Amino acid sequence: MSITIIICEVETMKDPLVITMAREYASGGSEIAQKVADLLGIPLYNKELITIAAKKSGLTEEAIAASETQRSGSLIYSLYMMGNTMPLADQVYILQSNVIKELAAKGPCVILGRCGDYVLRERKDVLRVFIYAPVEWRRELAKTDPLVKAHDEKGIKEEIEKTDRNRAAYYNYYTQNRWPTPKCAPMPRICPIAYGRPIWPSMTAPVQATTTITPRTAGARPRTTICA
Repeated sequence: MSITIIICEVETMKDPLVITMAREYASGGSEIAQKVADLLGIPLYNKELITIAAKKSGLTEEAIAASETQRSGSLIYSLYMMGNTMPLADQVYILQSNVIKELAAKGPCVILGRCGDYVLRERKDVLRVFIYAPVEWRRELAKTDPLVKAHDEKGIKEEIEKTDRNRAAYYNYYTQNRWPTPKCAPMPRICPIAYGRPIWPSMTAPVQATTTITPRTAGARPRTTICA
């Protein structure tokens, strides 16, 4: 299966470009993020965010990873209470948010997941995208994805649906925005988003089986290529 990267043109930016990516489960998001980072020659932060957060907090990486799928009763209440009474999930969200801000301040990078688009909402140099694909395509990809635990059709279907629900609930809870629910084209697509609101590209043209990114040159208007 091939993957096409589609990103819209962004406005002129004086600061280095930071890309945040959210994705549906088994949509090829991790592979796309790595390809984008490699083509642009900038670092990708995915699981690395867990490692950095663990070093800063003294928590184990396992505890941080587990908390990423959990939500407390109320983040606002947790912030009000603060101290040791704050649930672990909220502590990790705040900790990773600070790590994301620090990494973005250092220079161009790709941030995968962790509500990165919302965390960096005050920055004007961020390209926010959402990766999605038809569920049939995702089920086929899941059969060869080592990160997918299920192996039979029923198990894969349930794992995809459950993971999507968890990601949407996590995002909606911490950002107070809506997780995108796109109507899918025949292939994996990348859609630009603005704080949880999709900005859908045209779906009428046939899609090429290539990955194309146009790196930004110094002083030039940042542009990306739509493969269609």
